[in-house]
Amino acid sequence: MPDNTKPTQAEQYPPIGNFIHYHIMQQTQTKSSIAQAMGIGSKGLRDYFKKDSLQFAVLWKLSLILKHNFLAQLGEYLPYRFETIQEKALKKELAAKNDYIHKLEIQLETLKEMINK
Repeated sequence: MPDNTKPTQAEQYPPIGNFIHYHIMQQTQTKSSIAQAMGIGSKGLRDYFKKDSLQFAVLWKLSLILKHNFLAQLGEYLPYRFETIQEKALKKELAAKNDYIHKLEIQLETLKEMINK
């Protein structure tokens, strides 16, 4: 018996075809040059625009050709937050710099007190 229940919001995913079509429309490259770089025909690229999902390899190629990280962009729509390796490194660097600034502020206050005495 087929399951006719609607997917929950967490189970739904954004239609990938719309994503790539919108981004391609913002590009200066022509659709035919993008299709050629992917090794497909223009009709094949247009067919991608109609799809709700695409293979990982297609998204990967498009990301490289268009110099746009579709995978990260789509990840932003997940119902939970995921930190990349670079984000974790930046957070660690930011925390270290904030600690250093805090130490400098303490030193500055100490120097101000010494000058005012």
